[in-house]
Amino acid sequence: MRHKLPVVAVLGSGSPLPPERAALARSVGGMVARLGAHLLTGAGFGVMEAAAEAFVATPGRRGLSLGMVPRDANGAIDTPNHTPDGTLYPNTHVEIAVFTALPPRVEDWLDHPSRNHVNVFSADALVALPGSAGTRNELAIAERFRGEQDRPPSERRTVLVGPPNAFPDDVRTAFCRFETAVDATPHLVRILRRDGFTLPECPP
Repeated sequence: MRHKLPVVAVLGSGSPLPPERAALARSVGGMVARLGAHLLTGAGFGVMEAAAEAFVATPGRRGLSLGMVPRDANGAIDTPNHTPDGTLYPNTHVEIAVFTALPPRVEDWLDHPSRNHVNVFSADALVALPGSAGTRNELAIAERFRGEQDRPPSERRTVLVGPPNAFPDDVRTAFCRFETAVDATPHLVRILRRDGFTLPECPP
């Protein structure tokens, strides 16, 4: 068994969230903390910030809030990404920020690297909430690499959390979808234990 903590990445929209989506992201962040894992996000806002906020607020957590900060795709190589109103990454709930020279995503993602590749490749499991182009790109990377395309959806490291109409048909076909973080927990526990991680006996 692996005695290091697993890394669980949370993917989703970086835009401002309606209350129900913010609550969903917070529930996922809390669930990751209770699994005894590190949380990995793209260090931005929206889903990333809400999940990280709940994660760091969870009593007794073992893991850390990690944020993979991309560069501004239109700026200098050392300029971190920012929101449309100019707010710089990372959000205030990231405890360890990893600054990269990579942009958030690239068009030719099969052959050229981006921050999204680092997020996906660094995670032992991934939880995707509703999002847009960036989230879709991360999900495509998750399906394509690290042997996932050879596994059935029930054995993949990535799960979707949210209502069915929030995900395109091809995405729902590629991964298991759960309505809530509680519903997704048994799948994540099984996958992480399959891959050799020691988890709490009765994670919520």
